[in-house]
Amino acid sequence: MEVIMKTRKLFIFLSLITFAILQFFFISCDKVDEIINPETGGAGDTIWVHHIPQGENASISEGHLARGIDGTIYYAGIGNSNPVQIYAVNKSDGSLKWRSAGLQTWYVNSNIVVADDGSIYVASYTKLYSINPNDGSFNWVWEVPETLPLNGNNAYSYGELGAIALAGNGNIIIKTTGGGSYYRALYGISSSGAMEWFRFIGSESTPITIGYDGTIYDFEHNESGGVFTATSPDNGDLIWSMPAYASSSYNNITIAGNGDIIAFIYTDTLIRISPSNHQAIWKRNAATSQDNILFDSEGNLYLYDQWAGTSVYNISDGSQKSTGVGLPHNPVIDTKTQFYGVLSDNNPVMSITDNEGNVNWETKTGVYGHSALLSDDENVVYCVVSGGKEIYALKTDASLPHTGWPRYTHDNRNTFNVNKW
Repeated sequence: MEVIMKTRKLFIFLSLITFAILQFFFISCDKVDEIINPETGGAGDTIWVHHIPQGENASISEGHLARGIDGTIYYAGIGNSNPVQIYAVNKSDGSLKWRSAGLQTWYVNSNIVVADDGSIYVASYTKLYSINPNDGSFNWVWEVPETLPLNGNNAYSYGELGAIALAGNGNIIIKTTGGGSYYRALYGISSSGAMEWFRFIGSESTPITIGYDGTIYDFEHNESGGVFTATSPDNGDLIWSMPAYASSSYNNITIAGNGDIIAFIYTDTLIRISPSNHQAIWKRNAATSQDNILFDSEGNLYLYDQWAGTSVYNISDGSQKSTGVGLPHNPVIDTKTQFYGVLSDNNPVMSITDNEGNVNWETKTGVYGHSALLSDDENVVYCVVSGGKEIYALKTDASLPHTGWPRYTHDNRNTFNVNKW
């Protein structure tokens, strides 16, 4: 009898412990997925969670999410001594679709870019990869030439790749930007992996942007200093250049609705330029800690500054509309002019605000760096959780607009091309 009583007590004790563990687990899950303001009809609900495969000592790379033609989510798995791999995630349930073979090094040098036919482009050190979206196999691999012809001689040109943009005809525009003693160049690579042209440049580690007529815009430097350049996509010839200085590697060049260029040409100088003759339409002093330009379809331009908050400008004349607005930094703008991102690095929750800084809703799922990705048509936002081991798909009440410049890379395919969505 005594044995039975002891057994019952042990069973009750273990049951209580199990119940406490389960309560803790479910409470913890609620904290992850809790909706701060549920009145938006489910916005913030978790649709699925993708975990980087167990046993792999890697993290999801900050800022390298991309969305394929069919909605597949792509990311780079980095952070260990093994070569980086590209992962594909099914949009329906977050399951792993495939992962590629290892790239050249343990890191990537560019955004993941999705072509019009769904092919995936990414650079790792000196190699550009074209990846098949169906199974993750390599379509082809292009490597930076060891030498290029220069004034009748062979100039050493083998160096590290940087930014990628997708040209109007499907070619890849890419440049070498790394350290070391070699000649940097801007390259036009065909969709079959052939080098069609190159131009020697004094390279900057800034993004490349493609304008409405296909012109390539970039920051470079020459013997006179920094320059802002326009390059022909057909043969790589320089069309024009003007004095400028890219103050950071995040200095994105954006294109207005009529094709005008809006960019920071110096640390505190924001300018709107005519693409035909690089004449200034307006120029003004503006403060930003990121040189990251976004604008919505209503003609409002947003610049984030870690000290002063976000300032809002009129895109037509450069006049300031407001300052100190509490918008998330590194945000994505949706069709309702809501902003998705982190309000504070000390409290990395996904915050969704209107353009006056009012929080519409939040979720306690953390956001990792620049990693919010908003679907084009399904009202879903994807974000890498702080720590870089998971991607959350959350329900929203809007999608990515196909107007303005709503993401740092312009679109979900990271093309930096004003004509691509």
